[in-house]
Amino acid sequence: MPRLTPARSDLGVCALAICSTLAFSPAFAADFPTGTYAAKKAPYTLSFDEKGQFHVNKGDTLEVAGSYSAKASELELTDSSGPWACTKAGEQTGTYAWKYENAVLTFSKVADKCEDRARSLIKLAWKAQK
Repeated sequence: MPRLTPARSDLGVCALAICSTLAFSPAFAADFPTGTYAAKKAPYTLSFDEKGQFHVNKGDTLEVAGSYSAKASELELTDSSGPWACTKAGEQTGTYAWKYENAVLTFSKVADKCEDRARSLIKLAWKAQK
């Protein structure tokens, strides 16, 4: 029976780590549409970058920033800073189903203890900016 050399074993571990990272990367998860969106009928923009960060602005003022991850048709948002950030224990993270049609992103609540975030996300339609 052949013995694995340490170099070959290390290579396998590295390959597994890379594949795991790619599988859970926001950019690859269910083709989530990164970019900047403007709320219809409200002065807000919502931006998702390809590094898993989001920002909500009112005009030029940052209101909340945090991280996100997408798996299938669900989006998990975790607030980290800003005056609108949900920072109480158990309220930092919320999960939403997302839908993207005709350059419009909409959300529906799956689970979120932060009612302010839930109300602001689900009541608005977000139009993709060019």
